[in-house]
Amino acid sequence: MNIDQLKEKAQPLIRKAKLFVLANDQDGKTAYINEDKPLRFLVKYSDQWMGLIEEQDEFNFVPINIESIDLNSYTALTDKETVIYPPFETLMHYGDEEVQQWITENDGDKNDLFSLLAFALDEYTDIWMDSHPIYSNDGIFAYQGGWAMTWPEDDTPMQWNEDLEFLFQIGLQDEPFIEVFYDKKNSSYVCMERNT
Repeated sequence: MNIDQLKEKAQPLIRKAKLFVLANDQDGKTAYINEDKPLRFLVKYSDQWMGLIEEQDEFNFVPINIESIDLNSYTALTDKETVIYPPFETLMHYGDEEVQQWITENDGDKNDLFSLLAFALDEYTDIWMDSHPIYSNDGIFAYQGGWAMTWPEDDTPMQWNEDLEFLFQIGLQDEPFIEVFYDKKNSSYVCMERNT
């Protein structure tokens, strides 16, 4: 499959995302960040304010009473829309019949991350990287929606787990990056700390 075919196959899997960037006075404030505080990120999500809080080296995503927070010590953020291409492995994992046939022809396994990485096209990886906020993070503090990163320490990307919905990646200016997923089975939030 050439790059044009891969781009075409990716179209149904391209997802909208919100990038959280510095807010000007006239912007609507949709989030706040201060990565030096235990409560490092606040965002309006699902009709309530939620916060990413670090307690005893563990991160949790919990409801927050915004009135109880001194927002003067936080950087106000607003959001803007973008689109994110799926990572190559995710395109292969969820791809249509033609994609599955191509995987088989390349001795790949759609459920094996490293098998898929073996025949990834650099041109597609460039397109994906150009669309992904982690690679063009100037002025971006977090993003909501789109596709989570694929991390080498995960044998199977969390994004492939149908019970988990990727919500946020927080901390694009300073590591660690924190991913927030919603666990549909347990009606709970899962926070993953990531470092490059």
